[in-house]
Amino acid sequence: MTNLDYEIHHLNLISDNHKDFLMECIKGKDRFDIFFPNTSSTWTYDSYNVFSLTSGSEFFYKLYYEIQKIVRGYVKVEEPLWLQSWMNFHKKEEVLDWHDHECCIAHGYVSINPHNTKTVFEDFEVDNEVGKLYIGKPYMKHKVVIEEEFDSPRITIAFDVINLDNYKELREKFGNNINLSHIPI
Repeated sequence: MTNLDYEIHHLNLISDNHKDFLMECIKGKDRFDIFFPNTSSTWTYDSYNVFSLTSGSEFFYKLYYEIQKIVRGYVKVEEPLWLQSWMNFHKKEEVLDWHDHECCIAHGYVSINPHNTKTVFEDFEVDNEVGKLYIGKPYMKHKVVIEEEFDSPRITIAFDVINLDNYKELREKFGNNINLSHIPI
């Protein structure tokens, strides 16, 4: 599905290898907990990149290249870009309320274990399904809505894409205290 502001893609890589992706996410979360005990993998997004966290996983290696192709196709620029990506690993009481993503040229997420949830934007909704990837413009306020209770973690891989102008803006705003999670794409 394509819209001027966003695109929806289905990644067979995830739906065909769902159990493997779940296991890799759990291993990644365990690794995260070693480096960042008692912290949220969502709210520590600026301190790591999920693709570094999951080094050694062929599944995440392939996912990285799928996301890279989709990002380049969506933003339609050849300039240098960087990807910040993190894991949302949420209990039902931790799903995200209204928020947006600033200082980037695109934001997206991939549903790994979304349960029966949807992401509600101000003007549209996305039914979250295993393997579904959303990519859209930044500054679009959105939140997660639970359609049916769940007990195991809700897992998505979220990402922001920045260009050199975004980097300069971040540098002006935060000085040398900018995040460490961007990797080139």
